[in-house]
Amino acid sequence: MKKIICTAFVALAASSLAHAEGMYVGANVSSRTDGNIKYTENGVTTEHSAAKRATPIGLFAGYDLSPVWALEAGYRTDGGSTSFDLSPGYRLKTRVSTAYLAARGTWKLSEDWSLFGKAGVGQGRLKMDISGKNAPAGESVNKTGLYLSAGASYLVTRDVALQLELEHTNKLEHDGFTAKTDRFALGVRFDF
Repeated sequence: MKKIICTAFVALAASSLAHAEGMYVGANVSSRTDGNIKYTENGVTTEHSAAKRATPIGLFAGYDLSPVWALEAGYRTDGGSTSFDLSPGYRLKTRVSTAYLAARGTWKLSEDWSLFGKAGVGQGRLKMDISGKNAPAGESVNKTGLYLSAGASYLVTRDVALQLELEHTNKLEHDGFTAKTDRFALGVRFDF
């Protein structure tokens, strides 16, 4: 999946060298990830909140095929790891990332406002590391599935827009640990 996303980015970048019109790039940020972890040890279930929370950030690039349709690729990741203090001397660090390739449809409401939706394929990755004495090796899990997004965009200038969107990808699960990757994102888009 990473090869497909990287190939899409290279193709989009190469096409921009030949003809930049119709290309766009952008970045977005989400609120810090919340997190709770429950685990059972010696018959006692304990719940811990995140000791350190990461701020998800994302980058995307696309090509307008028409005034309504575009092809977009993107990558989002935590701006660090989310940490959980476990039993004394142990800490779990998690990091979630997602890459996607999607078709984007836009519906103009006015000169400045528009609504958009995206549908495509996304691959999520959850990486987990436990630190402490005799801690097990880190593990990661990948999952490919449906990527969906819906949002609104406001044109600030002819080539710059602010956008707010809700993104959805499949949950990442491993040995009872679940990472939800749905998020609201506030971003900026630059058209060429």
